[in-house]
Amino acid sequence: MPAPINKVLFSSILIVAMRASIIACKFGLAIFIGRYLDLSSLGLYGLAAGAVSLGPVVIGMGMVHLIMRDAVTLSLRQVTIDLRHYWSFTTSVYALVLTCVVLIAITFGASELWSLVIVIMLFEHFGNDVFQLLSNLERPLLANVSAFLRGAAWILIYVPIAIWEPSFRSNAFLFEFWLGGSVSAFLLFVWASRSWPWKAAFSFPFKRAWITTTIKKAFVIYVSDLSFVGSLYLDRYLVTLFLGLQLAGVYFLYWSAAAAVTTFVSIAVLQIQRPRLIKAYHDGGAPAHQQLTTKFMKTTISATAVFSVAVGCAFYVVLPFLKQPSAADYQAAFWLIMAGMGMRNIADFGAMALFTSRRDKIMTFTNLAAVIVLTIAQVLLLPISGLYGAGAAILFTFSAITLWRYKLLFSPASSGTQSRPLF
Repeated sequence: MPAPINKVLFSSILIVAMRASIIACKFGLAIFIGRYLDLSSLGLYGLAAGAVSLGPVVIGMGMVHLIMRDAVTLSLRQVTIDLRHYWSFTTSVYALVLTCVVLIAITFGASELWSLVIVIMLFEHFGNDVFQLLSNLERPLLANVSAFLRGAAWILIYVPIAIWEPSFRSNAFLFEFWLGGSVSAFLLFVWASRSWPWKAAFSFPFKRAWITTTIKKAFVIYVSDLSFVGSLYLDRYLVTLFLGLQLAGVYFLYWSAAAAVTTFVSIAVLQIQRPRLIKAYHDGGAPAHQQLTTKFMKTTISATAVFSVAVGCAFYVVLPFLKQPSAADYQAAFWLIMAGMGMRNIADFGAMALFTSRRDKIMTFTNLAAVIVLTIAQVLLLPISGLYGAGAAILFTFSAITLWRYKLLFSPASSGTQSRPLF
């Protein structure tokens, strides 16, 4: 086998191994917190993880998508100038937010952990940007090493230490190790980009007009991103509000198992399908895109079903290890959440299919509708049905969104010809 093929094969295997490790480590961390800390600590970690995912989307204002898309064709000099403006802006916003959080903690006696969460949020923001940048610059191995440091390496270090030494079993230590992983990933990028023209980029005056212009251009993408992450993370805050931190911990445990399926389907199925759908639309227009969409949607449904059953069975195996009776008290809610997140996978495929056929505005509208419907359903069902209501709200919302996107994709009006249905 030629050396270049060997190198590509080795890189591909290594990337798959790192991505699988990230999924396993995040799920394993939820199990560890539930077992060695308590469900309230797991609930707090879930809230922090949600904030760390929501923050970069809110503060980034969609600009990163335009910057990273343009990075493919722009010179490295221009990319560093754009990044200098973008990261200077976001760092200033984080500094302001951190100042407010510290003042609130001092004035009202709030937990100091949230100051640490803001700093983690900043470096996770950098990490997400770096992953997109390196991927678009065709450096996937370095991008995934960076993601591994942020999503798995620190967990592999922290968990054995905390098992060995009980004094490390607290959210404070956990967040500090998390921050260490995020900072190490950013330092890796600093080292890898040490030859980039950063000095020249920072020698130019800061242009506020660039920020405002880029935000205006990215507005539709920003609304879509906010809607997407809102529908993914807002529910845990509603569960905490209506049911308390302990049941939020149970919910996050169940959600983590379901999210492992979502992440795996995204990596193993959707990311492979996306460029092929783009090419199909570019080469053959809507009819070719619809034909491939039919095939790929069947694949997504099958993969989701198989992985959901596998993860669900694995969850039952590890459940006794938790030694938390309340974690086993809501098994019907667990399967409702699994089914709801599985339906979300199919709905997400529909969003990707709309995006790859250049129907950005309607995709954004469906994302916005999803977060509104999910929020209303959660508010109505949580007080009545508790965790069962949380799962039912997810299942109802994404079943409706899936059917809507299916109609948009396969209606005759979408191509001007009679579309072939999925089944």
